Amino acid sequence: MKLYFLLILFTQNNIFLTLTNFKGEVLVWKSLGNLKIKGLKKLTNTFIKNFIFVNLNELIFHKDLKIHIKLKGYNKSKKIFTRFLLLFLKEVIFSFTDNLNEPMNGCKLKKKRRL
Repeated sequence: MKLYFLLILFTQNNIFLTLTNFKGEVLVWKSLGNLKIKGLKKLTNTFIKNFIFVNLNELIFHKDLKIHIKLKGYNKSKKIFTRFLLLFLKEVIFSFTDNLNEPMNGCKLKKKRRL
């Protein structure tokens, strides 16, 4: 069984895919901006579907392949992207983690004024 890591970085305007092997060597690095046509938005459903299909199509045909998926960052189309990714790679996914770097400690209270 071959083990690969699919690292997905969501930025405000783009999505990056990095496929690495167990040793950490980068096999594939792709960006959603490469598929974009000038003058059109790149974070639409059709671009996301095409991006996943074009870049990850060869992975679903391997029988002894397992993928760990790691998500990082936040984007307005993150939910749609992960839904399409899970539907497309459901046969080969081994684990799925989301490393969202948002603080969970709430807001700081205002300093009390002393007279």
